[in-house]
Amino acid sequence: MRIVLVTTVAGLAAAAMPHVASAHVGKTLPVATNFTAHVTGFTPAAPAFDAKVVDGDQTLWLRVPGTVVVTVPGTLGEPLLRFDRRGVWLNLHSLTAQADRIDRFDLRPSANPSAPPLWHRVTSGHAYAWHEHRLHLLEPLARGRSSAGTVGPWSVPLIADGRRLRVHGLLDFQPPGRTWAWIGLAVAAAVAAGLVAVRSSAILVALGFAVTALAWALRVGRELYGRPDVPIVGDVEIALTCAVGVGLLYGLTRRSESARVFTAFLVGFGGLYEGLTMLPVLTHSVALSVLPSLFARASAALVLGAGVGVLAASTLGYLRTASLEAA
Repeated sequence: MRIVLVTTVAGLAAAAMPHVASAHVGKTLPVATNFTAHVTGFTPAAPAFDAKVVDGDQTLWLRVPGTVVVTVPGTLGEPLLRFDRRGVWLNLHSLTAQADRIDRFDLRPSANPSAPPLWHRVTSGHAYAWHEHRLHLLEPLARGRSSAGTVGPWSVPLIADGRRLRVHGLLDFQPPGRTWAWIGLAVAAAVAAGLVAVRSSAILVALGFAVTALAWALRVGRELYGRPDVPIVGDVEIALTCAVGVGLLYGLTRRSESARVFTAFLVGFGGLYEGLTMLPVLTHSVALSVLPSLFARASAALVLGAGVGVLAASTLGYLRTASLEAA
């Protein structure tokens, strides 16, 4: 009965750990990539405008003056977004919005690009980030490439007070490194952590501290990456991540050995969860994190491997304690 309770609480703890903040309903933001896009400018020049690429080559962030009315056409030429003095509006009739699952569940797309737009305000500010397919349209051209380099240019049209302009940039490719070396590090960490942690509760607790700290850093590093503006929900998720981390560290310092073993079980379960979430960091060239890619990659491998080892050792420790109590 107690092992069922342990497993249930572990699952709830893992579920409580926040997912990466997403501006796109129903989409999980990437944690690593082989492609990065960057903005090179506006044509014609628009010094009052600002644009940045977020999440490698997935999201375009645009800020415009509140005194200008700017429309962003979709891939079929239909109105997609509108910036004006009252905020930013999404056309619920846009097929592009449906294809890219931009922000809303109640889209009502029309097959006619000339259909009258149905505007819904998504923010009262004058900056907005959305999934922009045109940033990564050229990705297939890099298939089979083994060397880093520029894949090609991209551009997104804008209409500002009736004047046509474009924000444009370049898409770059970087091949993944030695994926199997990082997978091998994770496996080695799992075996080593399991073998040493099962011998001593002190070692188990020490490994629990390491896994918690690294998982904490990985999660917060991803939450903070590349955001021109971190929304309130992002701050809440970072605070929740910190609260979970503090709670686990507190549990590992309890005097009761059973409490420490139980907390180590939660840490191992959370490490496995976070390691699997961050697995693309091991198989792609660029980690989407404020942490250096090499550090993020090593941390992900250690969190995954040591998390498995801590989970196995704490489970064996619990079973051993339970059998001694039964005797």
